[in-house]
Amino acid sequence: MNIRIGIVGYGNLARGVEASVQLQPDMELIGVFSRRQGIETVSGVPTYTMEDIPNFKGKIDVMVLCGGSATDLPVIGPEVAASFNTIDSFDTHAKIPEYFAAMDNASKKGK
Repeated sequence: MNIRIGIVGYGNLARGVEASVQLQPDMELIGVFSRRQGIETVSGVPTYTMEDIPNFKGKIDVMVLCGGSATDLPVIGPEVAASFNTIDSFDTHAKIPEYFAAMDNASKKGK
């Protein structure tokens, strides 16, 4: 059984994640979720809106959060973590404890 992956955001980091997942025999990229409309992915995987994310609960094992640390991840991270296992690259060092607490709280509430 493959690990089902979703990517949130579609900038340079997300395209790197997309390429990496495509190389893994035990992973399957299910879709990319973005605020932007009409995105075409390099791999041809379907794209969805951020509002579509809840529809994928139980269909995606891990969401890779590829938004920016300054404004995107503090909002998107806890929202997604309430329903999915997540991986992210939050790197605003001064705010890591605050971000970790928000992610931990959302994850615990979502079980």
